[in-house]
Amino acid sequence: MKLQLPTIIIVCLSVVLILTIHFLGGNNTQSTQEISEETEEFRTVRFDAENAYNAKNFNNAIELYERALELRPENAEIYNDLGSVHYDLGLKYAGPKWPSWRILKESLEDALADLELAIQTIESGYIVFTTSSTEIAKAVEKKAKAEGAAVFPYHGNMQTTLNILVGSTKYHLLEAKWLYEKSIELKSTYAAPYRNMGSFYVKIGITDKALNFLREAYKREPSDEELAEYLQQFPSEF
Repeated sequence: MKLQLPTIIIVCLSVVLILTIHFLGGNNTQSTQEISEETEEFRTVRFDAENAYNAKNFNNAIELYERALELRPENAEIYNDLGSVHYDLGLKYAGPKWPSWRILKESLEDALADLELAIQTIESGYIVFTTSSTEIAKAVEKKAKAEGAAVFPYHGNMQTTLNILVGSTKYHLLEAKWLYEKSIELKSTYAAPYRNMGSFYVKIGITDKALNFLREAYKREPSDEELAEYLQQFPSEF
């Protein structure tokens, strides 16, 4: 069963924190062997990176986590943590308004003009375009990509929604997505990057993918009561 998009948004917003909290990996997620292989330099750099992240000194945190990866290039937790920094920095560049711009046009000419105005106006952020016309959706998607945007289409209920990322928000959120994927590749039993990928997809309106990742996170960490409560709001066939 598919939920209507407005219902999805209302339900998602009803659970505090799930869209915004991203998780840094802790030592409790590492094996004894992994901990024993850590050098003092690596532990110091990681500690400093976490402190920089918690202080919202994101650029410094990125530099430190990248240094940690140089020391431990196969450490899944560091990939996840670095992804979280990029994610938060991407939202910071978008500003307090999310989405940054909404486009509801059924005229191709008006839709393209509004898209161009949105990109020029917001510089960095998240644009949502909704239409019932497949032709208009394709034209807007082509235009957005030509302008350097990243586009994530969502099809449902006889409508197409284009979730469009532009500017520094696009760069940092896509970087976060890649880092989470790398973390999963390196350590498929690690729950945090699955939950963070789920939060990423919820944030850009791709709820079906979001739920897949969140369910995978819960399989790996069934003690996560907050996530369990969130998932109970959705039918299993969604």
